[in-house]
Amino acid sequence: MRTGHLETDLNVLGTGLAYVPDLIAAKREAEHGPFPAGAAQRLAVDVPRLRAELEAARDASTLPEHADPAAVAALHDLVVRTRLG
Repeated sequence: MRTGHLETDLNVLGTGLAYVPDLIAAKREAEHGPFPAGAAQRLAVDVPRLRAELEAARDASTLPEHADPAAVAALHDLVVRTRLG
């Protein structure tokens, strides 16, 4: 939101949190497996701070509040066509 560009890669977004690579690896190894040791405690500390940062970025963003309905419809059509093959 700060840049106006969409970034979804946690390897990029999580560079400020040392445990993110461990969480990504755990997710890849076991979809519903346990958290890496100590991750729950670190998340309990970091989530409120990260939420506050996200809310501040949202409030300062110049991005529109809602996506263009035509763009949403086009994305929906693309996903449906892709899934149906």
